[in-house]
Amino acid sequence: MRRLAGLYSPLIQRSRPAWGALYHSSNQRPVFAAIRAVFGGNVRRILLGQLREQDPDVVVSVHPLLNHVAFAAIQRSGRKRGLVTVITDLVEFHRGWAFPRADLVIVPTESARQACLKWGVPAERIHLLGLPVDLRFRPPAPGEKAALRRRFGLDEDRMTILVVGGGEGSGNLLKQVRALAWHAQPWQVIAVCGRNEKLRRRLARVHFATPIRIFGFVENMPELMRASDLVVSKAGPGAIAEALTTGLPIMLTGYLPGQETENVTFVTMTGFGLFAPKPEQLLESISLLFADDMRIWREMVDRAASAARPYAALDIAREVLGVAERYRASAKSQTAR
Repeated sequence: MRRLAGLYSPLIQRSRPAWGALYHSSNQRPVFAAIRAVFGGNVRRILLGQLREQDPDVVVSVHPLLNHVAFAAIQRSGRKRGLVTVITDLVEFHRGWAFPRADLVIVPTESARQACLKWGVPAERIHLLGLPVDLRFRPPAPGEKAALRRRFGLDEDRMTILVVGGGEGSGNLLKQVRALAWHAQPWQVIAVCGRNEKLRRRLARVHFATPIRIFGFVENMPELMRASDLVVSKAGPGAIAEALTTGLPIMLTGYLPGQETENVTFVTMTGFGLFAPKPEQLLESISLLFADDMRIWREMVDRAASAARPYAALDIAREVLGVAERYRASAKSQTAR
């Protein structure tokens, strides 16, 4: 299972269509049942050992392939325990997420709630609370944006574009940065290359006409976002939720076939971002966004603030604790008898 999971990053880097084919084929009922039959037994035994050792009151699942096996392990564990599923895709997601026997299924959007209803999850078990992100993601306090820009060696007064390629550093980031910084522009760029050290070194050797700061893998993304005015990213649910929580418009440059396809529609229909898959489209869209005294950009900032659920992580934790308390009380009642 670990080896299979390890194929995810190389696969999406080299062939997104291949990932899409794998995703859609596994999202069919008979294929998904076969996957559970092949891998479920061993994973269930591992989970069962942990349940008996740790004796939790509730299990929280954040992976679509673990809901069914987690429930099976709970049934064999010797006492009743809760199961809460937290769906970490925004709109479209694998059928493994929609497990009707979970005590709660936490969804991030109304579209996700409707999908769960379609797949048989009872309405009373679905809670729309948003996508959980680190609580360090928040809008900048007064004066904080300028202070952060000074810390990162940036101009305090230039509009700042944050270009991210995910943890592994997407190869398309090179083309995007070239489009935004090769010629002199009125903005400045922060490029985060993730673990792609080859890409970081390659960008560092280029003399760009537009001011740019280049980073590898970072652990201060909340601060980089608060120093910025716009995020450029693929349509990953985490990046979208973090931008929303920070109050930043987002330019989407691509998506994974399958679970990220509808994320583009969600962003553009909600009105806090645009889709620009080609470098020339990216440059044109950002130029439009920053024109006319920043009117369109300001509108997108307002829409991002309206759509954000900054305390989703706390809201979800509260619901999980409520489920845990019910099962703890039940276990104490059984013990007393």
